[in-house]
Amino acid sequence: MLKVIVVDDQTEILEQVATGIEAYVKFENLDVNLALATGDPQAVLTYVRENPNDKYLFFLDIDLATESYTGIDLASELRKLLPYEAIVFLTSHEELSLIVLEHRVLPLDYIVKQSDFTKVMKAVKIDLQRTLELIGQESKINKSYFTYVKRGRHYRIATTDIYYFEAMPGSPHLISLYANNKRLNIRRSLSQIEEQLNADFYRCHRGYLINLARVVALDAAEKMVYFDEEQTIACPVATRRLRDLKRKLT
Repeated sequence: MLKVIVVDDQTEILEQVATGIEAYVKFENLDVNLALATGDPQAVLTYVRENPNDKYLFFLDIDLATESYTGIDLASELRKLLPYEAIVFLTSHEELSLIVLEHRVLPLDYIVKQSDFTKVMKAVKIDLQRTLELIGQESKINKSYFTYVKRGRHYRIATTDIYYFEAMPGSPHLISLYANNKRLNIRRSLSQIEEQLNADFYRCHRGYLINLARVVALDAAEKMVYFDEEQTIACPVATRRLRDLKRKLT
């Protein structure tokens, strides 16, 4: 799902853009959620830090004037947290685009605020569709990799290197990833990880997501799958998943 965040300190414009986006998303039945519409830059940064793995499209008022951030300042901070997410500037001054270039924010688009709001919304809709298309193209490439964020940095690992993911008991949003000579912990749910990966990954148990391509053996009697000949790398299989797992492995 694409999350849209709108930031503008002019309440009327903020409400118009937010309402227009919600109506368009509902009408077109898009996989898009208006996550935040605000004039508070700090609220945006807090939200993004708490949800670093989501896909975003930001509509930012370039003329934003708060005590701590301008629109360009906010965009620069967002770029540090999310280097590749789409940013669109809403502006009354086209000449400010030169300042944006100096800050290396690399926005997707500039939308000029004007009295004819239908023209503004037409541009907003185009940018929404463009972002969804880019995400679709990116996902085809990213299915070969698992991406994650750790200490504010973005990493990726080839899916062919991964054995399985395990949800930590008592902490469903703390996941252990087991791969070639590697184990690391990630703050995300198994369901979120499952959505990101390709069809080679299978939920064999409530707390486990396995890479079918790495399975070496299945012991139906013991309800275990193994990922190496020595059977030292293994995880359990739920009884109700055994038949389906056998089918997928044959």
